[in-house]
Amino acid sequence: MLNDNIMIVHKLPKDLPYINIYCIGDKHIGSRQCNLGLLEAIVEEIKNDELGYVVYCGDMLDMGLKNSKTSVYEQTMMPHEQKECFCRMFAPLASKTLAGVPGNHCERMSREVGINPMYDVFCRWGIEDVYRENSAILKVNLGEKRNRKQVSYGGVVLHGSAAAKHHRHSMCYDGIDFVISGHTHTPSYTPRGKIRVDLHNEKISRVGYKEIVVDSGLEFGGYAIKKEYEASAAPELQILKLYGDHKHSDFIAREIPC
Repeated sequence: MLNDNIMIVHKLPKDLPYINIYCIGDKHIGSRQCNLGLLEAIVEEIKNDELGYVVYCGDMLDMGLKNSKTSVYEQTMMPHEQKECFCRMFAPLASKTLAGVPGNHCERMSREVGINPMYDVFCRWGIEDVYRENSAILKVNLGEKRNRKQVSYGGVVLHGSAAAKHHRHSMCYDGIDFVISGHTHTPSYTPRGKIRVDLHNEKISRVGYKEIVVDSGLEFGGYAIKKEYEASAAPELQILKLYGDHKHSDFIAREIPC
């Protein structure tokens, strides 16, 4: 398993006008609230997008244990079945995967029984080099500018935590263009800004980056109702579009019919 401080670098073809990065996480395969039909539709959409890529920001598996908030007796699959389901269902996207990290449910499994399910799946796909245990720091090159150089984007993929704490942590990373996370099950898109002090060129400028929190796509019920959480948003497909002819990105979110 590679260290978090080893950057994941993707040098994509120069003839790409743009790429679509699909932001995926918190699907909790094995939970009663997980809609497998919805996941199949998401996989099919990404598979058919020639310019589509994917990042995983954790908790793709529910992985309930007896010491967890999740009741193991309410899960629809045993832990090994959850891993097999994820591995099989998302295998067509392995070659399109830019990065992946585990979530707190995977971390609990690793801590309690020594099994790292997300890493196991990435190894079976043969892409363990794009897996990181805590945060995946990305460099993505694509397209070609007028000076014949590729456009470079920097990003971070992590699982996330409480909204305020996550925002403070995201500001630690200088030189990034996006941060993609999950955990809260509350999808959001927030453009952020920083003041960059360039000592070399003696310039001060404002730069921006995008904070994206992924949609879980879970049905509303079970533990969420028991603990009186707010109703979850309608399932969304969230896409970060990076352009190849100049440095610019767009965020697109559209509801997915259940």
